[in-house]
Amino acid sequence: AYLGQRAGHQTIRDAILDEKVRAVVQGAMEESGAVLIKRYGFEADKHAAYIQKILGRFENPYLKDDVERVGRQPLRKLSAGDRLIKPTLGTLEYNLPNTHLVTGIAAAMHYHSEQDPQAQELAEMLSRLGPQATLAQISGLDANSDLVAAVVKAWNAA
Repeated sequence: AYLGQRAGHQTIRDAILDEKVRAVVQGAMEESGAVLIKRYGFEADKHAAYIQKILGRFENPYLKDDVERVGRQPLRKLSAGDRLIKPTLGTLEYNLPNTHLVTGIAAAMHYHSEQDPQAQELAEMLSRLGPQATLAQISGLDANSDLVAAVVKAWNAA
C-alpha cells in the first residue's frame, strides 16, 4: 500500500502490477520469510510458494483494495511489534539482508491520508521532529542505530 501510494497507484492490484513495487514487496516478503525460516525452521521452498500465492492474491482483479484504506494506521504498523519493524529486527538478529523492508518502512513514513488520524499525526511528527526522531519514537528503535540511519536515507531518497 505504501509503495503503491508513493508510485501514484489507487489500488493494491495496480501497485503489485508495477514491476518496481512488486520487486520491493516480494523482496520484503523474502527478507521477513528468511527470519521465519531461521527462527522456526520453515521450509524455504514452501515459504517461497506461499509468497507467490500472496502475490497472486494481490493481483486479483475482483478485489478492489484501495491503497489508502490498506495503508491506514501507519503509527500502529510502524510500531515495534507489527508488520514492518518486527521482521526487520529479526533480520538484524540473524544478520540477514533487510534492504526491501527498509524501503517499505520509509514508504510507510511517507503515507498520507486526509481520512486517517494516524496519518495526520505521523505528518505532524515528521514536520516537528524530522524522520530520525519520528521513527525512533514510533518504533522504539534507537535513533542513532544503523537501521534508523538506513530508513532515513531511504526516506530522503523517496
